[in-house]
Amino acid sequence: MTELQLYILVAIPLVGILTNTGLFLHVSGRVDRLAERMDARFDMLMGKVVDVDNRLTRVEERMGLRP
Repeated sequence: MTELQLYILVAIPLVGILTNTGLFLHVSGRVDRLAERMDARFDMLMGKVVDVDNRLTRVEERMGLRP
């Protein structure tokens, strides 16, 4: 086995490992951004639910439906 063959034998798996690591980091970053956007939307939705609950409580109090 020549030195060139040895270098090729070692280099090809290393290139594959580095490529996979780069792709994993790229996809991981996108997933993190998506999770942050989902959390923000969920927080906004929960805020709207709380607003509706507060309004309904006030209406119930005015109508005398709450004990």
